[in-house]
Amino acid sequence: MSFMTLKRFEEAKSLLRKTMPVARRVLGESHDLTLRMRWSYAAALYEDNGATLDDLREAVTTLEDTARTARRVLGSAHPVTKEIEKSLQNARAALSARETPPPRPSAAPMTTLSTPQLREKYASEARAAAARAHAPPVEEPPTSA
Repeated sequence: MSFMTLKRFEEAKSLLRKTMPVARRVLGESHDLTLRMRWSYAAALYEDNGATLDDLREAVTTLEDTARTARRVLGSAHPVTKEIEKSLQNARAALSARETPPPRPSAAPMTTLSTPQLREKYASEARAAAARAHAPPVEEPPTSA
């Protein structure tokens, strides 16, 4: 089992922050294991429910760079490249969803009703509510002339 499988993102990020620089130095930027570690690190950033906007931005940046390297080294048809690109799409979607404010509810247009229209509207609503409750209908309010 991995930290990622267990959804233990903080431990995964901590471990990868320590080991990625070693992998880069020893194996090189273009090594398959280095690419996979960077991919896992980015996934730990954006899959975490507690991810901040900065985490999501870092995940996108890391995946963009990792995808570019994977395409150059492995080719665009390689399964690892395709999975990294799929993760990049997911990270971008997570970032976009967080950056885009939710739509504001549109205010209902105000309509101006005359007093007789208001009386009729409320009486109609009262009759409908009474009918639903099987209560006797409400008397019409007296009209003043």
